[in-house]
Amino acid sequence: MWVVVHTYVGLAVAATLALPYWQLVLIVVALHILLDLVPHWDYTVTDRVMLWGWLDFLAALATCLALLFLGGWSLPLVLLGPISAAPDFDVLVQAVRGRRGRAWFPSHWKRFPHGRCGPAAGIALQVGVMAVSAGLFLR
Repeated sequence: MWVVVHTYVGLAVAATLALPYWQLVLIVVALHILLDLVPHWDYTVTDRVMLWGWLDFLAALATCLALLFLGGWSLPLVLLGPISAAPDFDVLVQAVRGRRGRAWFPSHWKRFPHGRCGPAAGIALQVGVMAVSAGLFLR
């Protein structure tokens, strides 16, 4: 899934669960694995990986900054968004290198059953997850 989707899910967890911070961190990282199982479309299979990657990253960053500076969220809660997306940094490193290498996060390993589908369904699913997540953290 895209970085922004993982970020939105992490922010939704931050907004809805009143648990100790260390438990929230474990939950958002576990959700990254679960979301990677869901069939989705990744822009990493296109010729414009860097363009889409930057747009994805900037959308996630803009959301976090807006919640921090305009939404009155505390920094620890906002950081659950980037923590949720952090496993995708190994995908970014591979994209920058221009080749697939060894990934450190389990849901990015070759033997992991990473969900895949076509662009139309995959994008619609991710936008839906973002919409539900935004609804949770904006309420």
